[in-house]
This record gives sequence, C-alpha cells and structure tokens, in this order.
Amino acid sequence: MASLSSCSSSIQTRSSPVDGDVLWMQPKHVLEHVWNGELDRKLHIRRAVPTYQGEKKISEEIVPLLRQCGFYWIMKMGYLKINAALISAFIERWRPETHTFHLRCGEATITLQDVSILLGLRTDGAPLIGSTNLDWADLCEELLGVRPQEGETEGSVVKLSWLAHHFSHINIDEGNVEQLQRFTRAWILRFIGGVLFVNKSSSRVSLRYLQFLRDFEQCSTYAWGPAVLAYLYREMCSTTDYKVKSIGGMCILIQMWAWERCTTLAPKRTPPVIENKPLGHRWLRRGNQHIGNDDLRVFRRKLDLMKRHEFVWEPYTPTVMAALPPICVVGSVAWFSVVPLICFHVVEWHQPDRVLRQYGLQQPIPGCPSQPQNLHGITLKAKQDENWFHLLAPIISQWNNATQFMVDVYPRQEGLLGFNSDYIVWYRRKTKMFVDPDNANTTALLAIISEEQERVTEPVSHGPASEREFPAQEFYILQSSVETRGLGRRREPVEAEQYSQQMMERGHGMYYTPATFFEYPSQMYQYPFEGHHTDTSASEHSFGGVAETQAHFSWPTMTPSQQHDGPKATPNAPFAPQWNVPGAIPDMGDILGVDLRQEFFAEAEQAEAGRQHSRRNLDRQARRWDRPCGTSSRNRGHHND
Repeated sequence: MASLSSCSSSIQTRSSPVDGDVLWMQPKHVLEHVWNGELDRKLHIRRAVPTYQGEKKISEEIVPLLRQCGFYWIMKMGYLKINAALISAFIERWRPETHTFHLRCGEATITLQDVSILLGLRTDGAPLIGSTNLDWADLCEELLGVRPQEGETEGSVVKLSWLAHHFSHINIDEGNVEQLQRFTRAWILRFIGGVLFVNKSSSRVSLRYLQFLRDFEQCSTYAWGPAVLAYLYREMCSTTDYKVKSIGGMCILIQMWAWERCTTLAPKRTPPVIENKPLGHRWLRRGNQHIGNDDLRVFRRKLDLMKRHEFVWEPYTPTVMAALPPICVVGSVAWFSVVPLICFHVVEWHQPDRVLRQYGLQQPIPGCPSQPQNLHGITLKAKQDENWFHLLAPIISQWNNATQFMVDVYPRQEGLLGFNSDYIVWYRRKTKMFVDPDNANTTALLAIISEEQERVTEPVSHGPASEREFPAQEFYILQSSVETRGLGRRREPVEAEQYSQQMMERGHGMYYTPATFFEYPSQMYQYPFEGHHTDTSASEHSFGGVAETQAHFSWPTMTPSQQHDGPKATPNAPFAPQWNVPGAIPDMGDILGVDLRQEFFAEAEQAEAGRQHSRRNLDRQARRWDRPCGTSSRNRGHHND
C-alpha cells in the first residue's frame, strides 16, 4: 500500500472517439497501429521527375507550349524536395470518411482553392474522363511520332524510360512546330506519370492521358486541378492502410499546404510572395530547398500538441491574392462547391462544407460525409471496355452544375473559434485527439492545460445552424464488382489498446491539477455558479508536482468581464453545487481523451486518510492535556521543581 507521504498512480487515455459514427473506419486506420506501438511507417514518396540533358530542368524551347496548355507553373514545382516524415505524419491524421485532416483545432483539408493558389492549376472545365480502350500504339504514332514496339507497352501503359530514350533531346530544325509539339507532349506525359498520377511501379505512365494533349489550346480547358486533387485524395485514403508503404500523387501539395498553415512545421523563414506567380513558387528559392527535420516522431508530436493559434486558417490574405497571376483565380466557384472530383475512374468528393473556417466563415456542425463508399475503391482493373461517360453520367452532371452545390454563406469567423462553441464541443466527441499515447502523458497534458487557462471561463458560443447538408448519394454502378465494398474491404480491423501511464511519485497533498481546471470540460457547467464565494486566504496548491502558494479560489473562476455579466448557460450544465478538486470528478474522458478520475480519486483517498490520521493524533493530544488536575499532579509538581 502506498505510504501517506507519497503516492503514485496512473491515468487512462481514451483509445477511440466517444462517438464512432463519423470515423467509422477507425479500427482499420493506420492510427490504431501507431497507437498500439507498432513499428513506425515512414512512407516512400513515389516520384520520377523528368530530366533534360541529365539535369532537373525544363527545356526553354517548350516553355511557350507548356504555358499554352496550362502546365508550366506546376511543372516548376515538381522539383521541390519532399519531406517524407511530414507527409507520413499528416497521413496519420487523414480521414477517408471525410477527406479531411483531423487536427486538434478541428477538421482541415486541401481544397480546390489550395490547388489554384499554390499550384496555378485552373479548377473548372470539362472533367478528365475519356476513352480507355483506344489503339494505344496508333495514338503514340499520331501524337508522338514514334510507334512502340511489341513488349514496350502493356495494355495502355508505357515505360517512362521509353519516353526518356526517344525524347531526351530536342533535335529539330528551326521552325519545325510539329516536332516541338511532339517533344512537349512526351515531356508532359513524363511529368504526369512521374509526378501527378504516379502508379505503383513509379516507372510507367498510362497513355490514356495522351488523348487530352492532342490540341494544346483545348488541353488548357480540362479540369486538371480537380483531377490532381482527386488522385491525391485517393492516394491519401489508400495509405491510411498500415500495410501500404508508399504514396504517389502531387505530394508536394501536402507539404506546401502544411507550410502555409502550420507555423510550427514550416521552415524558419517564410519567403516573400513572388509577383505574378502561384504562391507555391516562393518555396522554390534555393534557400528554401532544405526540408529540415526528417523524423516522423517529431512531426507526429508537433501535431499531437498543436495549439489552436498555431494553425493558420486563412493564409491567403488580400495582399497575397493581389500578387497572384489570373490563372490562380480561374474557376473559383468550384472552391465553395461540394462536388465530385473526377480523374477517369477515380471519383473523390470535395467537401468544403466541413472546413468553412478556411474560407473565413463560421463553421456549423457538418452533416454526414458526402463520399459514396461504393465509389471509393474502384479501379480500372478489368474495366477497360466500360463506357465511363455513361457509368459516371450523374456524377459528371453534378460537376458540370457545381453552382447548384455551393455551400451557404455564413457569418464571418472573427478570431479563433472558442473551445465551448457548438462545433468544437461536437468535434471533440467525434475525433481522436492524440495519435501517439506517449504524447498524451501527464507532462504533455499538463503543458496543454497550463497554456489554455481560458477554456474554463470562455462563454458558450452558438454557431450558425447548418442550413444545407450534402449527404452521400447513391450511385448504382458496377454493382457486381467487389470494389464497390469500399476501401476497407481488404483491411483487418485492429483493436486499440487501452493505455495507462504511470505517474511519478510525489509528496502527500500534491495533485496534478491547477487551482482552476484549465482543460476542455468548461461546456459541462454553468458559470458563475449561484453562491460562488472566493476565499482570499493564501493556500498551497501543486501543479505538475510543484507546490505554489496562491489565493484559493473555489472553481470555476471568472474573467473580469464575466464577473459583471449574468450567468451564461452552457450545454448540459448541471444545477448541482459546484465541486472542488480533488472531490467528485465527473467523467471527462470524452473531452480530454484522458480519464483523470482514477488519479484524482487515488489522491483524494490518500489526502483524506492523511487528514483522518492527523485528526486522531490531535484528538489524543487534546485528551492528554485535558485530563483532570489530580491525575497529573506529579508531573506538574516535577515540572515546577
């Protein structure tokens, strides 16, 4: 049994969301493997950047044609180094159910706005969908001037090395436009297969993209931005499977998105905006090529402990927007639309209704995720002869009518969203705050608590009601295919282990709690309470095992503004008398992700036992000194002598 002078006990950390209706794939998510202490998985970035004459650069001769077809800006960014640890840490927080990152401050995601502003790709136009059963050798001969020999292609796929071999140099006579166009098509195809739409081999590219490069002017009218984001979404969703070890797609977009929005993850120096270039180009300067720390655990910990002020919801200020080229704002209507993003068979839903703070708007509690699960795992395997225009006709129609699926305009979000807002209270029950249980230990938890003292005194803020929801639709296609069972059909569920952290031994009366409870549970109470009194006599409290003397306040305390206002009702506020730490502690596991009751109860029992022991000693001493005079005369006489 623990002694009265010291004690040690443990805290229980919640291993899953309180409500599992949103993150229903949690048992099949990579996060559970991390939580259970399995080996860290740092993803391999699949990428094969095209080179010219042995160097990572673009031939100057083809720049005008690249500009004409809309690929010039994004190709320049293909050479930026990628931090695999940063990408892997964000994938651990990516949710296939919602197409959002679940961060401590709420849901956030890469939107079509980010694609336009960072990459310079237009986000409107005809969806990227075409034939999948053409004569690919004939198409190569027509548009590239070279016919692949038998064995150099496999179905619609050709090796990138074949393209590099035939188009390593521009050997053309001056004024030979056709040869220049062929070289440009081959270069774009290499970029598509090596950077934008990378398959599992990282060494091949599908010739089905070549059909969009026939006319450069027409090429610029296709929705390449949504196709790039759709493919990246699919790759991110697939890599939430712990068994998947690599990721393709435009991963540099994840990195630049993180640098623009997460102050603790970006390079120390943020470069200035470059006039008339997409915002992502500012990271291409030589001084910004260093990717920094490549330790997955460092990035995981930073995301686990990220404070609300460390995430920038609106990095694209009016000053930034004014410096961008016109291409960066073409198709801005789609930024605000809940629509399907299409890249042939890949159909992933764009859900800005879940991240309205990224547009400067107040965030209501979102509805059900919009992604149809039967479309989430479809591939082209054994489907080359399908008429995708016909199969996806309702989905294409929804994309073409994006204005009908725009989110409602809500009041502007001023400042940071309060911890007691409707959305945050809802979000805390639906998410899992920590990826690594080690980051939820006592020291980290108390650091968070100590820096968020206003949580307990923040008034409740009721956000706008969601006026329009975008539930997942039913599209009855390919019903006989097992792929319609969704992404999780091949994943084995994992049961998250219950995590218990042993707390350090410390002296009697020293509790891991401040005088005021600083963490999440302020939505559980009504404050100020009736009959709230303040005892200004000094008393000793401990925080993190360090005692400090301060005025004693029965909690919760009030900010100066609240002392002059009437009671502010909060959701589910009990009307029972307030409780004092370490007294009757309610279950806060759904809010903190950590159940502190066991710790506080153990402390309270030890403290009560100590008080009872002290009382018994005082009673014995009092009885000894209160005996009748006759019974102690000898002692008194001896004392007087």
